[in-house]
Amino acid sequence: MKVACDIPVSEVMSFPVITAKKNMSVYDIANIMTEHNIGAVVIVEDNKPVGILTERDIVKRVVSKNLKPKEVLAEEVMSKKIITIHQNASITEAAKIMARCGVKRLPVVKDGNLMGIITQSDIIKISPNLLEIVMEYASITPEDVEGFSLDTDEFSEEYINGICENCGYQGRVRLYHGRYLCDECIEEFEEKEE
Repeated sequence: MKVACDIPVSEVMSFPVITAKKNMSVYDIANIMTEHNIGAVVIVEDNKPVGILTERDIVKRVVSKNLKPKEVLAEEVMSKKIITIHQNASITEAAKIMARCGVKRLPVVKDGNLMGIITQSDIIKISPNLLEIVMEYASITPEDVEGFSLDTDEFSEEYINGICENCGYQGRVRLYHGRYLCDECIEEFEEKEE
């Protein structure tokens, strides 16, 4: 018998996944979410995930800016730096990625094609002890990263490979006002400050 933590995500994921196209309006996608009682829709092109649109994205990028949902397309407000997981990865790995990247759901892929989606709730139902792993990883702060201190701006212009603390992008990030962010998020914050 498998230990619950070693179960591949393919055995826990939900499928088929509710998807949408990037040229659909936010209004139409919000109605899809309501109809299916879900908090996110994966945006696909040729069955390959190219983004994800969550309730939070709609509130943050449409409602709070007083934009008209019927006039805003998914591609304008979706999270484009989508984090996926391979169908053979374990649920432990999925839990770690979710915690490290600050996401609640991961599209599951095989050869780049969307196979399903796994959420934190799915993992906790199967293996409640993974909640501790999620909490442990979520509590890791930039101060825990070796060689960097938030007390100085000494490293503010230097890049490291890591996770953007705002959008979850994996790659080059740098310290900006006490948080590790990707260039795109830094630009957004700088625009707001102007």
